[in-house]
Amino acid sequence: MSNGPYYGGMVHVQAQQCSTCIFRPGNLMRLDEGRVEDMVHGAVKNDSCILCHQTLDGKQAVCRGFFDKHATPSLQIAERLAFIVFVNPSKKESK
Repeated sequence: MSNGPYYGGMVHVQAQQCSTCIFRPGNLMRLDEGRVEDMVHGAVKNDSCILCHQTLDGKQAVCRGFFDKHATPSLQIAERLAFIVFVNPSKKESK
Protein backbone atom coordinates (compact mmCIF):
# COMPACT_ATOMS: atom_id res chain seq x y z
CA MET A 1 0.00 0.00 0.00
CA SER A 2 1.20 3.50 -0.76
CA ASN A 3 1.70 6.34 1.65
CA GLY A 4 -0.87 8.68 0.16
CA PRO A 5 -0.78 9.90 -3.43
CA TYR A 6 2.99 10.59 -3.41
CA TYR A 7 5.10 7.63 -4.48
CA GLY A 8 7.73 6.95 -7.07
CA GLY A 9 8.80 10.58 -6.82
CA MET A 10 5.48 11.85 -8.18
CA VAL A 11 2.08 12.98 -6.92
CA HIS A 12 -0.60 10.80 -8.49
CA VAL A 13 -3.88 12.44 -9.50
CA GLN A 14 -6.83 10.75 -11.16
CA ALA A 15 -6.91 11.63 -14.88
CA GLN A 16 -10.68 12.05 -14.67
CA GLN A 17 -13.40 11.92 -12.07
CA CYS A 18 -14.47 8.44 -11.04
CA SER A 19 -18.09 7.47 -11.64
CA THR A 20 -19.12 8.24 -8.05
CA CYS A 21 -16.92 11.29 -7.46
CA ILE A 22 -18.13 13.40 -4.55
CA PHE A 23 -17.75 16.46 -6.79
CA ARG A 24 -20.24 15.23 -9.40
CA PRO A 25 -23.77 16.66 -9.24
CA GLY A 26 -26.05 14.94 -6.79
CA ASN A 27 -24.98 12.94 -3.78
CA LEU A 28 -23.75 9.75 -5.44
CA MET A 29 -21.92 8.58 -2.31
CA ARG A 30 -24.90 9.35 -0.04
CA LEU A 31 -22.78 11.48 2.29
CA ASP A 32 -24.29 13.44 5.16
CA GLU A 33 -25.18 17.01 4.35
CA GLY A 34 -22.12 19.25 4.68
CA ARG A 35 -19.63 16.34 4.65
CA VAL A 36 -17.96 17.29 1.37
CA GLU A 37 -17.61 20.90 2.49
CA ASP A 38 -16.03 19.72 5.76
CA MET A 39 -13.59 17.51 3.87
CA VAL A 40 -12.65 20.35 1.51
CA HIS A 41 -12.21 22.77 4.42
CA GLY A 42 -9.91 20.35 6.26
CA ALA A 43 -7.82 19.57 3.18
CA VAL A 44 -7.43 23.24 2.22
CA LYS A 45 -6.68 24.29 5.79
CA ASN A 46 -3.94 21.65 6.03
CA ASP A 47 -2.61 22.28 2.48
CA SER A 48 -3.42 18.65 1.76
CA CYS A 49 -5.85 16.88 -0.56
CA ILE A 50 -8.84 14.59 -0.75
CA LEU A 51 -7.98 11.13 -2.00
CA CYS A 52 -10.18 9.41 -4.55
CA HIS A 53 -12.27 6.96 -2.52
CA GLN A 54 -11.81 4.31 -5.19
CA THR A 55 -8.04 4.30 -4.58
CA LEU A 56 -8.06 4.01 -0.79
CA ASP A 57 -7.22 0.30 -0.70
CA GLY A 58 -4.39 0.39 -3.23
CA LYS A 59 -2.18 2.91 -4.94
CA GLN A 60 -3.79 6.13 -3.81
CA ALA A 61 -4.44 9.14 -6.01
CA VAL A 62 -5.78 12.65 -5.49
CA CYS A 63 -9.46 13.00 -6.31
CA ARG A 64 -9.78 14.68 -9.72
CA GLY A 65 -12.82 16.69 -8.63
CA PHE A 66 -10.84 18.10 -5.70
CA PHE A 67 -7.82 18.79 -7.90
CA ASP A 68 -9.91 20.68 -10.47
CA LYS A 69 -11.88 22.78 -7.99
CA HIS A 70 -9.73 23.17 -4.87
CA ALA A 71 -6.09 22.39 -5.72
CA THR A 72 -4.04 23.53 -2.74
CA PRO A 73 -0.82 25.54 -3.13
CA SER A 74 1.23 22.35 -2.70
CA LEU A 75 -0.64 20.64 -5.54
CA GLN A 76 -0.33 23.71 -7.74
CA ILE A 77 3.42 23.86 -7.12
CA ALA A 78 3.79 20.14 -7.79
CA GLU A 79 1.96 20.58 -11.10
CA ARG A 80 4.11 23.57 -12.12
CA LEU A 81 7.27 21.61 -11.31
CA ALA A 82 6.00 18.60 -13.30
CA PHE A 83 5.69 16.36 -10.23
CA ILE A 84 2.11 15.37 -11.08
CA VAL A 85 1.27 12.21 -12.97
CA PHE A 86 -2.32 11.69 -14.08
CA VAL A 87 -3.48 8.10 -13.66
CA ASN A 88 -6.52 6.29 -14.96
CA PRO A 89 -9.38 5.93 -12.52
CA SER A 90 -9.69 2.64 -10.74
CA LYS A 91 -11.89 0.09 -12.47
CA LYS A 92 -13.22 -0.92 -9.04
CA GLU A 93 -16.55 0.71 -8.35
CA SER A 94 -17.58 1.61 -4.85
CA LYS A 95 -20.64 0.02 -3.36
